[in-house]
Amino acid sequence: MARAKKRPGKPDYRIAWFFLAIGIAGFVLGAFATVNGAMTLRWPRAEAEVVSADLKLYETERRDQRTPDRRHTFSVAFVYTVDGQRYLSHGIEPEDFGMQNSGDAVKLANAHPIGTKVQVAYDPANPQVSYLKPGPSSFSLMLFGVGAAFMLVAGLARRMVRVGPGDDEDDVKSPPANAGPNLDPAIAAQYPRRDGKAAS
Repeated sequence: MARAKKRPGKPDYRIAWFFLAIGIAGFVLGAFATVNGAMTLRWPRAEAEVVSADLKLYETERRDQRTPDRRHTFSVAFVYTVDGQRYLSHGIEPEDFGMQNSGDAVKLANAHPIGTKVQVAYDPANPQVSYLKPGPSSFSLMLFGVGAAFMLVAGLARRMVRVGPGDDEDDVKSPPANAGPNLDPAIAAQYPRRDGKAAS
């Protein structure tokens, strides 16, 4: 039956702890941001008007590519009224850490030109805080998933360090090439060996 071979000496788990530390940090931060974003789905809504919408394109040239990398960002400003008080806000997604998906930025710009009427979610305890897209942000969900993936990689790395590379098969000792068959001693004694002596 196959069994794992163990490496001699004390295993070095530093690479596993490194991946685990990154994974826990990303997982905890992503989970915190995801929960906070999900809470905004219960916030009340108010009608708002988009007064500013700006889609920017950033190009980054790389030596190993003929065409530069293109990335879009979208910024917006909208006004709304809560209990007779008028507010101006720029929030797009909660807990996005200032990060934005380029494809989503283009979609948001196309869907929210200046003058568009939209429903925004605002914090009932602090109405000046509001978001165009309530719910967990795409970046917080990605951070949560990447953290979980790094934790899984840490577990696999720890196992690889503990077990070590190579086949996990038992070492089977093969008989010498010149070894003859194993016979019962009583039977073997009746037959002389090639050297003229009876087998004992």
